[in-house]
Amino acid sequence: MITVVTPVFFGGHHHLRDAYESLRQQEMPPGWEWQWCVQEDGTTDIPHYLLPDDPRISYDSSLPGRAGVARTMALARASGELVRTLDADDLLLPGALSRDIEVLRRVAWCTSAGLDLHPDGTTVPGPYDPADGPLPKDLFFTEQRENRLSVLAANLAAHTDLVRALGGWPALTGAETVGLLLALEAVTPGEFIAEPSMLYRRHSNQTTASPCYWNAEWNQARLTLALGRATVLRSLGWTWPPVLS
Repeated sequence: MITVVTPVFFGGHHHLRDAYESLRQQEMPPGWEWQWCVQEDGTTDIPHYLLPDDPRISYDSSLPGRAGVARTMALARASGELVRTLDADDLLLPGALSRDIEVLRRVAWCTSAGLDLHPDGTTVPGPYDPADGPLPKDLFFTEQRENRLSVLAANLAAHTDLVRALGGWPALTGAETVGLLLALEAVTPGEFIAEPSMLYRRHSNQTTASPCYWNAEWNQARLTLALGRATVLRSLGWTWPPVLS
């Protein structure tokens, strides 16, 4: 099983049903199934009326703590040996989960290309995607230190036990996906999938569209913490071997 984790908050729930439809249409490899863990950041229970009666969906709410806390709380219900991120306003492209599963037979984590989806329906590829295949050592750490990360960190899949071992997503006010990405890279090699797996919806209500999200002091603090954790993990020399199946 692969568990798809989706945080959602009141005001950011309007595309949740579209996200489900993109998940429902995934063609899975023989013997595989998916589980969708939707975690509300808050206690309004607003997503309930948007979610269909599907036994593969697990929904819960919790005290507000922003997306990183919501993602990690969802891990309490994760049954899959693999875990994959999907934000509530984004869409999986055909074959996304199958490609993740195939790559995660070789390595412990992977990230993949995405397409920006604009309100007029046009899509634009990421301009700085790495090459397909195994990732160079310390690539993302080096890029993030120079503030030029080449991938969308929210487009990530990994072995669930590894994510748990790293404490899940850090409890940051943003960039928690970057924090986990850098921690994964610090302890084990990963791969990049060049075929796009997700439509990243650009709209005025998304969290990262808010000016306050990009407060320079807050943003620097988040990235300092993310880079600091990765630095400490490297210094410990602790590594994670992929569990192949």
